Amino acid sequence: MEQRIIANRLDWMDWAKAIAITIVVFGHLRSPLMTWVFSFHMPFFIMLSGFLQKKRPLREEVVKSAKSLLLPYVIYNLFLLVYSLCTGEYQANYPLSMLVGLQWNLSMACRPLWFLLALFWMRVAYAALPQDGRKGSYVLALLCILFVWVYAGEEPMKPEHNYFQIFEAIICFPFFIIGTLLHQYKGEKLLDGFPVPLRFLLIAMGLVVGFYIVGQNGFVNIFRLTPGNEVPLFYISAAIISICHIWLIYQSLRVRSRYIELVSEGTLLIFAVHQAIFWPLREVLPGGFWGSLAVALVTVAVLSGFAWLARKYCPVLIGKM
Repeated sequence: MEQRIIANRLDWMDWAKAIAITIVVFGHLRSPLMTWVFSFHMPFFIMLSGFLQKKRPLREEVVKSAKSLLLPYVIYNLFLLVYSLCTGEYQANYPLSMLVGLQWNLSMACRPLWFLLALFWMRVAYAALPQDGRKGSYVLALLCILFVWVYAGEEPMKPEHNYFQIFEAIICFPFFIIGTLLHQYKGEKLLDGFPVPLRFLLIAMGLVVGFYIVGQNGFVNIFRLTPGNEVPLFYISAAIISICHIWLIYQSLRVRSRYIELVSEGTLLIFAVHQAIFWPLREVLPGGFWGSLAVALVTVAVLSGFAWLARKYCPVLIGKM
């Protein structure tokens, strides 16, 4: 996700991105909260991406996103294909699957890269809308929800048919649009007119409602194209929980931290390779909530060091050119 260049850095957004990537890593570990985390961790991440997205001409967006997303996709896949050779997971179809964006056929370490392709399509779709295309964005987002509602679980929308990660882009695009609208209307400040205790009470109530709906909807896994039992419940719960997290972080964490800035800038790298760190060790890593949280924090800390090196010597690895 690209940090918007503005006069006053969005310190709360750095915290939001750092928390979001930690939640993603935590969700991929053995945790008793897996159902709850998977219900919103990627929608939250996508919403932040939409919040930070600038409206650019289509041609400019394609070129920029190809450099910042597709090039890292190729680089990380090549690295992880070599990695899969070392771990004994490599199969003969891996190079072709990488070229056609079929992450389902690749090793578990490679699968998080679906996000780079999906985000590319979301950015391009947003750029293709008219310059003042709010109505168009509403319509396209609703069409995506309708598509998922009709085809979720059906034969056309199966992971093994998911070339170039188009289906994940369709599932996630409504959250991307919500993020752009939050930025346009300063949605993070929506609670500023309320007394402070009431702000946090409203956030808590929103989270309770959101997670209650999650309990009704069941398990969600966007990579596996599984939005739970009821598609509308998935979108409603994920949107409520993600927006409440944005409000909570905005109200609580408007302070600058150099380390958090580094994690924020390194989210692409962390997302791309985090499973390569702990997946081979999953049988010996501590489980449960606290064990998984500790592993997630250590993983993010270690990879933030690599993000620092990438920022200094190879910025393409964090989506910079």
